Amino acid sequence: MSPFLVFAGEPEQNVVKGKITDSKTGEPLIGATVTLVGIAKTYTSISVLDGSYHFKNILTGAYTEKVHLIGYDDYETTVELRADTTNNSIVNNIQLEVHHRELSSVTVSARVNRESEEYALKTEKLADNVMNVVSAKAIELSPDITVGNVLQRVSGVSTTRSGSGDGQYAIIRGMDKRYSYTSVNGIILPSPDDKNRSVPMDMFPADMIERLEVVKALTPNMDADAIGGATNLVMKNAPNQLTVNGNLAAGYNNIFSSRPFSAFSRSGINWLSPSEINGVNYQAKVSDFTISQLHFHNVAAPINIVGGLSIGNRVFNKKLGYMFAASYSRQYRGSNSLFYEPNGQPSPDPTPNTPVFLYIHNREYSTLQSRLGVHAKFDYAISPDHKINLYALFLQLDDNENRHEEIIGVGNSTGEVDYHDRVTFQRKNLYNVSLNGNDKIIKNLYADWTLSYAIATSKTPDWVDLVYFKDSVNSSQLYASPLTHTWDHSHDRDKSAYLNFTYTPAKNIEFKAGGLYRAKDRDNYRNDYTLSTAVSGGTRQPYTNIDNVIYSFPSGYYTGPDSSNGLNYNGTETVTSGYLQGKITLAEKWQVLAGVREEITHQYYFSQLPVTSAGKTGTIDYADILPGLHIKYKVRENQNLRLSYFAGISRPAIYELVPGFKEGDDYPETGNPNLKHTTSDNIDLRYENFFNSTDHLFAGIFYKNIANPIEKGFILNGSYPYYEPLNPGSNATNYGFELAFSKFIGKWGITGNYSYTHSSITTSKAVEERDSSHQIIRTSENQTRPLQGQADHIANLSLLYKDAKAGFELQLTWVYTGKRISVVSAFYGMDYWERATSQVDFSGEKTISRHWTVFAKVTNLLNNHLYQDILKPNDIKGNPFETDDNRILVQRDVFNQSFLVGFRFKM
Repeated sequence: MSPFLVFAGEPEQNVVKGKITDSKTGEPLIGATVTLVGIAKTYTSISVLDGSYHFKNILTGAYTEKVHLIGYDDYETTVELRADTTNNSIVNNIQLEVHHRELSSVTVSARVNRESEEYALKTEKLADNVMNVVSAKAIELSPDITVGNVLQRVSGVSTTRSGSGDGQYAIIRGMDKRYSYTSVNGIILPSPDDKNRSVPMDMFPADMIERLEVVKALTPNMDADAIGGATNLVMKNAPNQLTVNGNLAAGYNNIFSSRPFSAFSRSGINWLSPSEINGVNYQAKVSDFTISQLHFHNVAAPINIVGGLSIGNRVFNKKLGYMFAASYSRQYRGSNSLFYEPNGQPSPDPTPNTPVFLYIHNREYSTLQSRLGVHAKFDYAISPDHKINLYALFLQLDDNENRHEEIIGVGNSTGEVDYHDRVTFQRKNLYNVSLNGNDKIIKNLYADWTLSYAIATSKTPDWVDLVYFKDSVNSSQLYASPLTHTWDHSHDRDKSAYLNFTYTPAKNIEFKAGGLYRAKDRDNYRNDYTLSTAVSGGTRQPYTNIDNVIYSFPSGYYTGPDSSNGLNYNGTETVTSGYLQGKITLAEKWQVLAGVREEITHQYYFSQLPVTSAGKTGTIDYADILPGLHIKYKVRENQNLRLSYFAGISRPAIYELVPGFKEGDDYPETGNPNLKHTTSDNIDLRYENFFNSTDHLFAGIFYKNIANPIEKGFILNGSYPYYEPLNPGSNATNYGFELAFSKFIGKWGITGNYSYTHSSITTSKAVEERDSSHQIIRTSENQTRPLQGQADHIANLSLLYKDAKAGFELQLTWVYTGKRISVVSAFYGMDYWERATSQVDFSGEKTISRHWTVFAKVTNLLNNHLYQDILKPNDIKGNPFETDDNRILVQRDVFNQSFLVGFRFKM
């Protein structure tokens, strides 16, 4: 290939520069080694983010210019900087050919890197529907170690945070976590969460995935239980040659620079309650309960550990591929929280619905998280027409948490101070095994099938609540309060079968048909025991330490399982679905995909509520016809215009249907057997411009009309409030705009996204006020508000620097989430709003050899706090803890910075 040589006027002194691109696609090639070999000296450079390379201050003379990049043919030419010309500048733009060689009729070519950012962009470009894709390479360079934190950087996605401050559940386009599902390699997973069907995304180590797909417009061949969107994790696949990757890092959470980590031992915790061990008629004894977990010890400056290893290859003449990957982390996390506990019923004075606070909770969380992930994948080519895949996944997340709080009474409770230690050990597990096959039936007719078994479990053995207090009479003396022990565990099992047929009668026509059958079994167990501290005559016991308290069961107290507790239940759910889908490409410009899906749902539950209780058992059946239409117009070779419509649904979780009470963190909760499933019509319009393999611009709008939305709201039983999932009684709308972009110039790059979302729902709320005769009355008034969890504005911005020659990569990121409703109140204007938040993170790495890289990650660099407020004028009198005139603080959480330093090796 002849070089394209341009001799410029006088831009620089003795310069050789240019761009390196793919000869077929024109996309810039990053990381190509460019060498100038001269008689006196040799120079070396590396192509940067936009494919450019640059030499300057080169000695005059003739040079052999060589270019090498794995997967491409080597390139060589001659350039000359002449001594009789000043300010030489040679521009040599080079196009590389993909390397290939032919052996008889078999062609061996370079295998595409499916973990690269270029492959992620190409996946978005060629997709039939609207989606965003995050590559393994982008995740590796990010400050994140869990998928939950990665998700917050995707366009139009925010996350709810766990108690340790990590992203846990995705809110896609302002739709609560209930309106999306999580799949692994296309298979929907059950949830270890005992309250909903959402999978906690902080269970997934980020270094185990090949790419993360956020699908925002469903096609008819996809599961329809998603209105906001779907998150699909594509796990690491077998490489084309032996590959060994590993990482190891250590870090620290800065919150423990000001206080120690409060730890406890779980060695004495019983996994089963006394009634599970001895039978339902067993009368428990005080000796059946341990208090070993209440002996706390401080850990100063605890060190976090994160590590991972993956091994993969293709053997037996490349027919058998395998990939083993494992990841483990042990992290000490903490937060300091301030919470104002309100009375369930507001006051009518001085204005209607004035909040009344009873206690101030100063909380210190010490949480030890141990996260383990293991997966194995095998694929075998029986013949060119028949392939089979076997996949296995195991995830485990252990949370050891001590929440110590000082509870100070205010208002009518002034003078009372309680101390509360809540000690919990929770283990969440997720298992999945799937067998998949791809077969050619006859010419142009293909079938793929999948059999999957998955189980998710959550176990919280012997949750202990220790309370001691001092009253206003004798403030120097502490007294013991009753001690509670609780066992809670749930199982969610899915057995699924998928079958799809694909027929391509012509190059531009494709028909698909198929369906799935999924059988879900869920059960939940809860049992709690309360041990009294009163001695004979009802005298209170002084509290000095836990070992000096004498506990007993009150006379006549039944210590077996609570047969009336609706949280002891079993439930099943079956989903049977089928679809027809066609796709046609017209004039190489238009692609039209259309089809329809039917999903038939059967739900059943049986609870241990008394036989006279309404909703003791329940059976729910419904069927949905769900059409879809996706049109893609190729404006130019690298530009798409998409228009999509799909109908989606959202099913209630079985837990939400069972009307049994369960104590929550701040309010009791119950289910609703009359809950209806949600349906929605969804429209998308998006423009895409893929300038090259790194630069892009996406802009789009969306609209959703939602029938029977489900939200968790307050129900009032007199002055006693509790949470319940509700259909508010009116439809909701949700619409917005999304923008995503990336641009790289030389060694610098900038990427970002912005989304605006507006939702609206109208519900009836209670108003506590006085009538004309100053008597307290309760009226109702309609309130229009956003959907729970929806933020108007979400933005991400990342500044990147990459010097391939020096081996440096740096990234500074900013995540912004606008204010949003975190808790829906039963009273008008009393919803809890989470304030807008900004978080700045940093990550960087330095390649020190061909196989070794060191890296650093810093999260929450500016120590962002989380606040929750009631957004109304602050006319509370005599409250010294809140001074803002336009909002009333109810909660503040402080997490501080986290640091991580480590190394990677790749072979």
